[in-house]
Amino acid sequence: MNTLKNILGIVLLTTFLISSCSKNDDDPIPQQEILDYNDILGFYESNGVQKQDFTVDATTGGTITGEDGTKIIFPPNSLVDSDGNLISGTVDVAIKEIFTASQMILSNKPTNAVNFSDENTFLLSEGETEVVVTQNGNSLDMAPGTFYQVQVPSAGGADNDMLPFAGTITNDGSIVWNATRDVGIGNSASGIVYNAAPSSYIYDVFDTGWSNCDKFYAYPGAKTTNYINLTNSPNATETAVYLVFEENNLPAVVKIFNAGTPIIQSYTDSLPVGLAVTYIVITIENNQQYLAIKNVIISEEEELSFNFEPKTTQEILDTLALLD
Repeated sequence: MNTLKNILGIVLLTTFLISSCSKNDDDPIPQQEILDYNDILGFYESNGVQKQDFTVDATTGGTITGEDGTKIIFPPNSLVDSDGNLISGTVDVAIKEIFTASQMILSNKPTNAVNFSDENTFLLSEGETEVVVTQNGNSLDMAPGTFYQVQVPSAGGADNDMLPFAGTITNDGSIVWNATRDVGIGNSASGIVYNAAPSSYIYDVFDTGWSNCDKFYAYPGAKTTNYINLTNSPNATETAVYLVFEENNLPAVVKIFNAGTPIIQSYTDSLPVGLAVTYIVITIENNQQYLAIKNVIISEEEELSFNFEPKTTQEILDTLALLD
């Protein structure tokens, strides 16, 4: 009898195991996202704003309009090649439009800037625009004494502190902005005009590349330095740190440049004490992306550390979209 019970028990256990295995085999097995890049620069290239392609007649000039409403206006006979020869015929124009905090982070195009006193600071942005002009694959530029105009939709309305800026690409593919004029709208020499209907800014650009319609962030109170401790990062050298806030519907995205040390810092005495900001930190290690987020009130000489969580690309995109 005991033998029969043992046999029956073995049969039932075997049946259960087979059933369990069959059920588990039918369950989907989570798959790790396979990335086509292994560093933070690859992350930007894959997820940043992509270029839009147009053509213009160099002789007659013309206007192109980007998907997000940016207009680029070329005057007639204004483009030259690398030897200074005036160009005629059809030219290719590639543009990028960046308006939101998420686009600035994903494209590695923050609002870091240098003011008129050569001090590091940051901007509130009405929109960043890149313009690249070529003919038969050769780069073109504006003829001396000429300029094209950029018209960007305005989110903040008329503001006399708005200025046109030109961008300089840094070694890590980021950007730093310098004002090309020192006066804003309301002055005939400003190089920038507010248009009420539709609400937009039109400004002059003298060189192809990155330009911006922005204002210097003004804060009358005390300013300080923040220190970022990256010892918790899965890959400190491939970690990007951004500070984000908004004022009057205009984003400010400040990159804390990574010096390759365990502790990095913001621009010295540049962060407004008491300002509410969001820190966004992204890194990548062994085909896995990590994200850390922290909402803070800027405190004097504070050192911040972060808890990193593995995230898919879509999870990162969805999180950053909440900043817009």
